[in-house]
Amino acid sequence: MKAVLPAVLLGLTFAGSVGAQTPADYSAFPCLSYILPCGELATREPVKKDIEGPLNGNIAKGKQIAFARNRGNCLACHVMPGGSQPGTRGPDLSRFGSTGRSAAEAYAMVYDMRTINPETLMPPFGTNEILTDQELRDIVAFLISSK
Repeated sequence: MKAVLPAVLLGLTFAGSVGAQTPADYSAFPCLSYILPCGELATREPVKKDIEGPLNGNIAKGKQIAFARNRGNCLACHVMPGGSQPGTRGPDLSRFGSTGRSAAEAYAMVYDMRTINPETLMPPFGTNEILTDQELRDIVAFLISSK
C-alpha cells in the first residue's frame, strides 16, 4: 500500500507538468457574442479600430457595463475602482486614467486587445460585436476617469 501512494503522486506530478506545457486551445474563444451564434462563425481576425469623433462616453454607464456579469464583465479579470471581488488575471485598472493613455488608445485596447497583444485572453469586445460603439465609449470614459 505504501508503494501505491508515491506512484499516484508521481503520476499526478507528471500529468500536471504535461498539461502546463501544452498550449491552451482558444479557438472557440473569439466567437463570443450576444447577437451572433457561436460555432457558426469563423475565428475573426484582429481589427484595429480608431475612435471616430469625440469620446462622448458616460462614466456612470461605463462603470455599470464594466461591472455587469452579462456585458463587459471586466471585474472577472481586473481590479477596478468601486468593484468587489475582482479578478487577478488582467492588469490592475484602478488607476488607468493616470497612465497617460489617450481615449483613442484605450478605445483600441477595449475594441480588440489582440492588435496590441496577440496572446491576450481579453475578449475582442468590438470585433466580435459583444459591445456597441457607445458601450465601448462609456467603458473608456470610466477607465480614463479612474485615477
